[in-house]
Amino acid sequence: MKIFHTLLIAALSALALTACSQQEQEQTREQAQSSLEQATEATKRAAEDAANFARDTAERTGDFLSDSAITARVKTALFEADLVSANQINVETINGHVVLSGVVATSEEADLASQLAEGIEGVKSVENDIEVQQ
Repeated sequence: MKIFHTLLIAALSALALTACSQQEQEQTREQAQSSLEQATEATKRAAEDAANFARDTAERTGDFLSDSAITARVKTALFEADLVSANQINVETINGHVVLSGVVATSEEADLASQLAEGIEGVKSVENDIEVQQ
């Protein structure tokens, strides 16, 4: 009988330990699930931040390249025009806005340079700061 009681106590103890173990396992599972969800959200936020940064950088780079391309097109148009002293005219482009500066012989030459710049694709406006030589 003593052995029976001892075996019964041992079995109940094992059962109690199993129950505790199952409860602990469930808590551990819940904690792991919560941690996984937090890590997933953090990863999503980091990916969105990286995508936004890349998009912004690409837009800024695109703006710079567009301005450089516009400047090159304006300079090319000025050099191709026989009536313009292209080597005397400076061209600067900022966000599609072209600024012409320098010194030319006549006001007609300054006006023609401005007209040529206005005809270039991507030019939003032209500021003509070209001086006419006196």
